[in-house]
Amino acid sequence: MMPVMGNVQEMFYDQTRAPASLGPESAEWMWKQIREFVMKYFMRVSSFREPDTHTDTANPVPPPALARLSWCPQPEKGGRRGFGFCQLFFKRACSDIVEAFPSYDQFAIVDQREVGKTYEWIVLRVRILDFNVSTRLFGHNGPELVFGANEQSYLVTHEAFINHNDHPLPGVLGDYGIGYAFIRNPVQGPFGYGPGEFDAAIELINFRVYKTGYISVRMVFIANRPTRIANLTIDPLSWSFGLADAFSFGLASRLLSPAKNFFNQLPLRFTLDPASAYVAGANLISGGAAAHTLCISIEQLEKFFLLQHFKQHYQTMVGSLLTWRQIPDWLDEKNLPPWVISGISS
Repeated sequence: MMPVMGNVQEMFYDQTRAPASLGPESAEWMWKQIREFVMKYFMRVSSFREPDTHTDTANPVPPPALARLSWCPQPEKGGRRGFGFCQLFFKRACSDIVEAFPSYDQFAIVDQREVGKTYEWIVLRVRILDFNVSTRLFGHNGPELVFGANEQSYLVTHEAFINHNDHPLPGVLGDYGIGYAFIRNPVQGPFGYGPGEFDAAIELINFRVYKTGYISVRMVFIANRPTRIANLTIDPLSWSFGLADAFSFGLASRLLSPAKNFFNQLPLRFTLDPASAYVAGANLISGGAAAHTLCISIEQLEKFFLLQHFKQHYQTMVGSLLTWRQIPDWLDEKNLPPWVISGISS
């Protein structure tokens, strides 16, 4: 048995703005539009940019020593929000060969209606843009530590996660959704839990179109409960040789190579989880009062993770709504902007 946690968030997405005199045709038009958008284009346009200050190329460039004092607007580096998907590998239906997507086609995520027909499964990578982890170890008035996680996860999509149903219920025109399971990253990162570090997790994003033209989106996320929060590697041997190399311009590693190989075989390298240790230590010293009175507990960290997940997905949905509304006709593929077709924007 694996202890799990998760959340379900359902929110309003959009509403047909056509006059009621048009009758059911207006809702059916919206139905066909959202079906095409969700199944074919949503994963291509799920990242976006927020408004930024216009940067005049004529602005003076301050000397490096004074750059931090300058008030001149500077272009924002990165500045993207939401989810950035790219497809890496696939296996065709009725085939035993695993193939790779060409680099020029990695961001043009395939129509999810082809999963189960053309493709048995697809491996993707998603980068959660602008994903920051912050904490205040000494309460709300204490200093805040913010870590730019820059996390990414490997995913696998399969027809079991895809939802493509017309008229599933009375009063509902269609249910359309994407979904995937998470694959644990092969390389250990600084975080013991979170994007790329789940032992097991699934995500479902489902849109529902009603006969009234009302559209809702429902997101389901389930993951294992954390056994580790952070990974702090203690490696005194590598630190010592690194310091020696810094003072000897790399000569120490060459001269002491036999000794280094010998010490590398000894169990001198280990990993700590400072976050879990802090929680355990605080409750040990206080006899459990830290958890009951100050909410210093693993359970509170779990709630924090789910809250971050909720906010990230809410922001992604709001951003995608602006993209959804700016295209007049999602079924008119010949007139769609190139960045919608390719999944690549500036």
